[in-house]
Amino acid sequence: LRIAPVKALATISPDRVFLDTEGVAEDRRLFLVHADGAVVTQRRHPRLTGVVPDLDLAQQRLTVTFPDGTTATSELSAVGEHVSTTLFGKDRAGRVVPGAVADTLSQFAGVPMRLVLAQATGVGWDEGPVSLIAQASVQAAGPPAGPGSSVSGRFRMLLEVDGTEAYAEDSWVGHRLVIGDAVLRVTHPLERCVVINHSPVTGRQDWPGLKTLVARRGRVTLGVIADVEQPGGISVGDTAEVIEQEPAGHRSSASTGGTSPGSSRAR
Repeated sequence: LRIAPVKALATISPDRVFLDTEGVAEDRRLFLVHADGAVVTQRRHPRLTGVVPDLDLAQQRLTVTFPDGTTATSELSAVGEHVSTTLFGKDRAGRVVPGAVADTLSQFAGVPMRLVLAQATGVGWDEGPVSLIAQASVQAAGPPAGPGSSVSGRFRMLLEVDGTEAYAEDSWVGHRLVIGDAVLRVTHPLERCVVINHSPVTGRQDWPGLKTLVARRGRVTLGVIADVEQPGGISVGDTAEVIEQEPAGHRSSASTGGTSPGSSRAR
């Protein structure tokens, strides 16, 4: 399990998440905007991946830790003006969070930035509420193992599963996936961007990721996107079961790319 409480900052790995129809409440719940209103992304500021967020929605507090170990905290209850912008054709709206986090992130990035608390779950994701990848697919793609992060960290996927062959998740498009208490419908492959070329810890370009995918797969997709049909909790270690489409209400197990039918393991 992997979420990014602040879009463009580092991901974190909780032991359990709750999936609602629009995704995980803490995932991409905050985002940054430039002075001109454009959403801040790792494409323009890859170093931001070195800043680790700690979001507590219950306490309405965000703390970020910088690579040198210094921290900054802002209270989310002190939100101010409303902000509305777009990214990749999707509306992004919320309220500005004043204080130390925005100030120190601006200093770190070298440009003015405002921190925005999204008005609802789901504002922050780009392709869909759930992203999923098989660990075997990550290994087959061959990214380098960087210090302080898992190999799969650069792909920033919500769910990682093991127990499958490489690229098995491609065959799940159009099928349901039952994992933990949630039911997902896998909708489409995920086309990757230049972010995967960069270390998930330092932001430095350390791997020709897009070129590697083209050479190995003939395309730049890796992982899949899913919608949430039935909300529910998912924990690390839950078994995932792929279910065929349901003609006339019938459900049957599907083979996951040549592995034993039905099961893979969430990591």
